[in-house]
Amino acid sequence: MAKRNPTSGPKLFGFSLIHPLNLVLFFNIFVWALLMMEGGRGIITYFFGLNPSLVIEKKMYWQVFTYGFLHVVGGDFFSSLIHIGMNMFGLFTVGFWLCRYIGGWKFLSVYLLSQLGGGLFVLSFSYIGWKTGLVPENSIWDSYHSTTVGASGGVFGVLAAFSIMFPEARFVFPPVRAKFAPWVLIGFGFSVDAYYLLQFHSSGVMSQSFFGMMSNSGHLGGAVFGLFSLLGLQKFGGKTRTPIFVRRWERPKENQERVMVRPKNPGDPFETQIRKNRELLSHLYGISDAKEKENILTPIQAENTNLCPPSDYNPEDMFCLRCEWLQNCELRKLRKDHPQL
Repeated sequence: MAKRNPTSGPKLFGFSLIHPLNLVLFFNIFVWALLMMEGGRGIITYFFGLNPSLVIEKKMYWQVFTYGFLHVVGGDFFSSLIHIGMNMFGLFTVGFWLCRYIGGWKFLSVYLLSQLGGGLFVLSFSYIGWKTGLVPENSIWDSYHSTTVGASGGVFGVLAAFSIMFPEARFVFPPVRAKFAPWVLIGFGFSVDAYYLLQFHSSGVMSQSFFGMMSNSGHLGGAVFGLFSLLGLQKFGGKTRTPIFVRRWERPKENQERVMVRPKNPGDPFETQIRKNRELLSHLYGISDAKEKENILTPIQAENTNLCPPSDYNPEDMFCLRCEWLQNCELRKLRKDHPQL
């Protein structure tokens, strides 16, 4: 069990200010502020937004990645806030839980690879649509000559990773389980695009909905890269914690009955672990010899652990006291304080 909050230093949203999730949020907001100060002149967007024609014809390859840090600005302040606000809210909502189980730096890897994947899909889809003539040139669907910006490729990648880690979680919107959420949203977006494109080819009427303004190919690329990034990290990137959820109807019948009659105030569910850890700490604090403490802690080390950073360990913190790996953290701290061991 990992700690919920760091115990020292400034925090935001339950994480250190320099946690990868917060760094992503800060950097996106910083770039958005630059775009606002630029006053909509489009200089930053021209060089760093994703315009496939510039990537292919002028070799501005970096745009395939940098587009994800830019957002739409224009009009009044609140209109400019909608795009980045929706993306950052979605990123934090699912990224928060993902970080708890795979760690901040693996989360960052998933996010950045998904952002790159979204850019590659936008580039590929737009080029094919333009080259084949499927998409009318200079139309509202012509993404080859237009600029794509936004973090939604990375957000959809994180959402796809979340759907693997928490497949049975329920969303308010869309009202489906997490394992279906990214694909339902992407499928709906492509369906709307296809409807209006077919309408144009059949009647010549050019119209577009709010959903048609979204980069559905970028969402798809982000989700695909996010999915395979997490699977790759789980296989080759070391151990990651896996949440264990048991469906209600799969629980033993006696457990279901117990849930029906449980008391209103059951107390701390980690009471036994807290008592065990406090007894261990009390015993250790009564010993002055570091070697003797090491001899006590070494045989009771837990295996296959995913420990918090050393700076987060605080034996007086309730989250540490609830942790079944406290003895590992205590031994790590002991060896740090006594290098001669």
